[in-house]
Amino acid sequence: MTVLGAGVMGSAFTSAILKAKVSPFPGKINLCTTDPNAVPILKSKYTEDYIHVVTDNETKSKAVAEADVIILGCKPFHYKGLYEEVKDSLSHEPLVLSLLAGITLKQLSIFTPNIARIMTNTPAQFGCGMATVAFSPEAEKNHKEIVLKLADTLGTAMEIPEKNMDAATALVGSGPAFCLLMMEALYDGGVRMGLQHDVAKTAAAKVMEGTAKMVLETGDHPAVLKSKVCTPGGTTIGGLLKMEDAGVRGAIARAVEEAAEISASFSK
Repeated sequence: MTVLGAGVMGSAFTSAILKAKVSPFPGKINLCTTDPNAVPILKSKYTEDYIHVVTDNETKSKAVAEADVIILGCKPFHYKGLYEEVKDSLSHEPLVLSLLAGITLKQLSIFTPNIARIMTNTPAQFGCGMATVAFSPEAEKNHKEIVLKLADTLGTAMEIPEKNMDAATALVGSGPAFCLLMMEALYDGGVRMGLQHDVAKTAAAKVMEGTAKMVLETGDHPAVLKSKVCTPGGTTIGGLLKMEDAGVRGAIARAVEEAAEISASFSK
């Protein structure tokens, strides 16, 4: 397996695969980066003797030629330049898993017919992320099982049509940042009302963790669960009305919309 662009998402995917000990387990993993500052970080994080950090183009091309599975983790606007660097090493038509926002299966087909687009998020490095997957016809026919197995190491994997990938990019990929902003606001509110910093931080994180688990375990719509917390004349309904006055619900939904439109623009 070779990771072209072992940045945040490329290394998160690698960490998830290692943690899950997925079978068949990669016999060799090459982590390719052009960032000299990333090299010591990667080498200290991945000390196994079958993991190699690659920085030069010659070794990168060899790593691509040897790999059955290639993970694209570079910036979306770098994919054409990256292809030019390794195109002579792709004659074996490897399976390519793209983590690139907005870049379509058709655009990625310059690498190989066997393409799967995966949109995931940073919690994936802890095995509790989300991954949506869209396949090229060739990859779906020949590699669907192994792709979904690899994607499932990230947390939960779901296959979707490619037309929905920009929406998934916004909700899945950008969603953690939106949640962190809400968590930060809960933390600030707790501190404002006298909670110690460590108590407020832990409480805000556990509130969001527990609420997410409640939705998944019950299968209920968030609105149904929200209504069950609202005692007539109580604290929760009062706080919710303040949030509605400030347009919080609409702002979050519009943030997903904006992120999806930006993702779609990357392919143009």
